[in-house]
Amino acid sequence: MSIVRWKLVNHLGCLHTYGFETKSKRIALGSEKSHWNDAFCIAGGSTQKRILPLTIEQVRRNNRSLEKFYDAKFIDIRSGEKASGQSLSSGRRKRNRNLNRENLRKYRGEKLSKGKRAIRENRYPIQPNDVLVYQGEKYTAKGVHNKGSRVILKETGKSVKVSDVQIYSFF
Repeated sequence: MSIVRWKLVNHLGCLHTYGFETKSKRIALGSEKSHWNDAFCIAGGSTQKRILPLTIEQVRRNNRSLEKFYDAKFIDIRSGEKASGQSLSSGRRKRNRNLNRENLRKYRGEKLSKGKRAIRENRYPIQPNDVLVYQGEKYTAKGVHNKGSRVILKETGKSVKVSDVQIYSFF
């Protein structure tokens, strides 16, 4: 960036600034360190009215994972709490692993649930973080279940029929 920086400054005819200048302006304004506060100081902001920054989260639209594995659950006899089979294992998953860890299988108590494999059969039109309209209000989708017939609303945790919601926008 050190070589490219001067090419950009000369080509665009813009001003440049240094980090210590931005920091002193930010401290004088009493702002905390963030990208948008630094940009405000670099642009010469002082008393202008500001709005909250728009943050956009990247979400993959095509989850190629067709199979999920849900681990078995056991009672950990040391604490009496529920623990996964992986956390109460011998620590050895491959033949050439170092076996210096303690074998935690002896702390497995009663088995609460079996491990299971879930294989996804379809790709559903409603994906996580899509904005939906349900009963006149906007909600965010957490995901679908029951083979795509119901959707879970993130804000309420409520499960509703897919036919009762309209897609407002895709995330």
